[in-house]
Amino acid sequence: MLTYAVIEINSTFIEMRIYEKKENGYRVLEKITEDINIFKEMREKNELSLEKMRKMCEILKKMNNLSKDYGVLEKKIIFSDFFKNINNFPMLVDQIKLKVNLPVENIDLSEKTYLSIKKVIYSEKDIFSKKESRLFFNMKSFSSNVYLFYKGELSINENINLGVEKLYTILEENGINSKKAFDFICDYMESYVEFVRRGIGRKIIKKMILEGELEEKVIKILFPKKDLKDISLSDLKDKLKFIQEHSYNEIALKYGCTLSMAKLMVISLCLIISFCDYFEIKEIKFLDFNIKDICALEKFYPELKKSFDETLWKITLDSVVELGERFDFDKAHSEFVKDLGLKLLDSLKKFHSLGKEEYRYFVVASYLHDIGKAIAFRNHSEHSVYILENTTIFGLNKEVIEKIAFIVRAHTASAKLEELYNYEFKGEELIKLLKIVAIIKIATALDRGKKQRLYNEKINLESNVLFIEMDTDEDFYMEKSSFEKQSKLFKYLFDLDIELKINRRFGE
Repeated sequence: MLTYAVIEINSTFIEMRIYEKKENGYRVLEKITEDINIFKEMREKNELSLEKMRKMCEILKKMNNLSKDYGVLEKKIIFSDFFKNINNFPMLVDQIKLKVNLPVENIDLSEKTYLSIKKVIYSEKDIFSKKESRLFFNMKSFSSNVYLFYKGELSINENINLGVEKLYTILEENGINSKKAFDFICDYMESYVEFVRRGIGRKIIKKMILEGELEEKVIKILFPKKDLKDISLSDLKDKLKFIQEHSYNEIALKYGCTLSMAKLMVISLCLIISFCDYFEIKEIKFLDFNIKDICALEKFYPELKKSFDETLWKITLDSVVELGERFDFDKAHSEFVKDLGLKLLDSLKKFHSLGKEEYRYFVVASYLHDIGKAIAFRNHSEHSVYILENTTIFGLNKEVIEKIAFIVRAHTASAKLEELYNYEFKGEELIKLLKIVAIIKIATALDRGKKQRLYNEKINLESNVLFIEMDTDEDFYMEKSSFEKQSKLFKYLFDLDIELKINRRFGE
């Protein structure tokens, strides 16, 4: 019997689910939820007290012991992205390791967003349909992700400064009651989502898909006798009308929940309905299974994890190209650099230790290395970096963006090796990034005139020399001169000579 446990730590609860693998799926053997409202303390002090840490560890210890009764050997812990805001988060992780003996490693708080998208992919089989459109609204603590899948592609990818717990703070500080909450939220959100509406334009959105585990819990309290999949927008509006007639204390009493949860219920309801009104959405759908379920599916079925990865990478590339188009990039030049660079990397596998992740850094940098020219040609690589560091690209977290920005900054002939050593990347990681830089330098040099004058590339590695042979019908002096300048880093890092042979075809 193959079992697996996933524990989610939120600002309002800790939940563990124990899964057993079944043919083509799984079975939930046990589900344990413990309320632990640490939101207020974390919001006010920006840290978690030792007392609350001890309480969390006691809950986790009980869950860990229970999982052993089911023969669970492997567990996964997921933290809400709310925790990234607290100063002593590393101490909390250390306490869990020492007191509970649970590994908490390689924490990527952005993983929850990716798991949420996997839920959409898994449940909405037609998400990439050429006929349908879907707006995916992922509500989180202090911000929300908005994705529009239109005609089979990701056409809107935005992170907006609208979050349930942020709105909670504002309502608390200003004493806004349940009756006024809807009007306030409608007014508050308008300035944040107007630019999303401009991006959507005249597109008709058939359905909004809602995801967010706090919201899922809230909706189940409001509709205890209904499945999530059966709840309609009109149901939510009827419930909001009822709630607006009562105080937060009355709502808490009626639904048997805490005062804090009552306020979160009102905020979630107001936020969903105001968003639908703003974008004239007529149909909603709540995803009726948990991100912990996705973790179990990926654990039990590695081929599904691989499929998710390929789909997410496709969405990332859509997002990258969309960003390039927004800054009027030269797509033909970018794809020349990408295609030639990938062939160079493949031919040099014995001389680098780059994996799939580093290959993807190269692809993104190939598309976006020149977007800064939309601001100014002079120092365009720095402008490109600024754009990268101040935008949202689906599937790329801050750490990955920093690595891609390093490659983009260094791709020009003016970038000096001694200056690149001064950045925060060190050791093997730095060498990997510099080898990507060396390849992108050569690929950009061979299209220096942005006209793809060179074609039919043949790449051969003989002894300690990499030979690149290409054909052309035109003058190639610009490319040849640039190649000679840009190949210096390659020779140094790969310890190889590199020779370019260009065959002039004269219109053959």
